Amino acid sequence: MHTAEKDLPNLPEDSASLKAMLCSLLAERDARSNVLDDLHIQNLRLQLELARYKKWYYGPRQTG
Repeated sequence: MHTAEKDLPNLPEDSASLKAMLCSLLAERDARSNVLDDLHIQNLRLQLELARYKKWYYGPRQTG
């Protein structure tokens, strides 16, 4: 996908400012990724806890 220059935000011309902007965006992305990972782990733990409570309440699952 080609993006015309007019569609880009006003980017700094010097490489130091571009590098700083990139580092900031990468840090923000990593922080969001860590939050999502933590939420996923919490969700898995809650699912496991719910399964244990169901097994305790209803007893072991009967097959057949």
